Amino acid sequence: FCILDEADEMLNMGFYEDICSILSDTPDEKNTWLFSATMPAEVARIAKQFMSNPEEITVGHKNSGSATVSHEYYVVNARDRYEALKRLADANPDIFSVVFCRTKRDTQAVAEKLIEDGYNAAALHGDLSQAQRDGVMKSFRGRQIQMLVATDVAARGIDVDNVTHVVNYQLPDEIETYNHRSGRTGRAGKLGTSIVIVTKSELRKIHSIERIIKQKFEEKTIPSGIEICEIQLLHLANKIKDTEVDHDIDTYLPAINEVLDGLSKEELIKKMVSVEFNRFINYYKSKRDLTGERGSDRERSSEPREIRAGDPVRYFINIGARDDFDWMQLKDFIKETLDLGRDDVFKVDVKEGFSFFNTDGEHTDKVMSVLNGYDMNGRRINVEISKNDGGGRRDHNGRNSGGGRREGGFRGERSGSSSRREGGREGGFRSDRGSAPRRDGGFRGERSSSAPRREGGFSDRAPRRAESAGDSSRPRRPRRS
Repeated sequence: FCILDEADEMLNMGFYEDICSILSDTPDEKNTWLFSATMPAEVARIAKQFMSNPEEITVGHKNSGSATVSHEYYVVNARDRYEALKRLADANPDIFSVVFCRTKRDTQAVAEKLIEDGYNAAALHGDLSQAQRDGVMKSFRGRQIQMLVATDVAARGIDVDNVTHVVNYQLPDEIETYNHRSGRTGRAGKLGTSIVIVTKSELRKIHSIERIIKQKFEEKTIPSGIEICEIQLLHLANKIKDTEVDHDIDTYLPAINEVLDGLSKEELIKKMVSVEFNRFINYYKSKRDLTGERGSDRERSSEPREIRAGDPVRYFINIGARDDFDWMQLKDFIKETLDLGRDDVFKVDVKEGFSFFNTDGEHTDKVMSVLNGYDMNGRRINVEISKNDGGGRRDHNGRNSGGGRREGGFRGERSGSSSRREGGREGGFRSDRGSAPRRDGGFRGERSSSAPRREGGFSDRAPRRAESAGDSSRPRRPRRS
């Protein structure tokens, strides 16, 4: 037997001549098995040269995207790519993801920035020893690492359940590689999301991917600081609501009640939220917009605004992924319930226990009167108008604005020997280094896991989580079941 695994990546790393030399020295009479996630020209050439009447076995449909994975892209300026990455994770508090970069250098740099900024992250690339790779993967499978930053080569063979998001920090050259990346999420019938961060000049690549995988991307805008704060606050409220009471604390209740005596329910809630979020809110409330096309027009006043018929209105709704909705299913549910047209509901953003969506102002009365109090299988729906309008841009099939796109841009095949919902961790990214909210934890790919660490909670630079890979001497936040 002669078996060649990961044939396409072997060729991509420049081993074409080596592979040909090895195969030439093998016995003429043998069974040859060639495994490849993609089928570029060089792989087909090797099969033709060294295999007799080969039979090609394809699992699934070539280049087809998974029906359980939704695809979305965000247009930013090149200088804002890293900040956009952090905001996207802050807007998805339960994110558990793989972030793909094109080079080992970028992979290490992005991972180190995330760790420095207080996120549970690690790098996975070819410069790691086997022991380091095993340590990173053990921590990732154990959910101690929230963001695994990886190259395409190093990520081959990763089989981790419940990955909620794949983030394309940079797009690959080949469309097949994008499809392979996105396949890291949405497994076993669960929903997943593939995110692409692009600049205006890369928009043509999105269209190329759509044509090949036969799926549409939803165009979205990077959340504003106000919207991120709103998401995080609602996430905290849902977390408190869903937390099971540990009756071991009953012994301490008299002392706690004595301390909190005299506070009303409203005062208690405000103080609790302030303890958890004051610095977080203070950081984000005045942050500039990161959308590559719209400048600073996303920053809105917190004052109520007049709703006009043609203006987009953004709503909060208390159903989400835990109710088995993805963005398209929720959009269909809303437009069918309200008897609206296909493009009347847009900017749908699904979170774990709640979601956001937009309609034009003319539909506001119908949205509020029909959906509020609507009984969905025993669940009472609540809808509120959000202070943030979501940028006013429609989704891919009914957008108001957004840059034009051109055909092409991806190489369909290589030529010559050319040298991607549930179980996630809580949290997300917190903001800029030096002045931003931070969390404890993280896993530095090549650095010692026993390095000194700061205490959890909020510091002058911001809140950080109390979890980390490789250091069991510090207390960790109890894991959600």
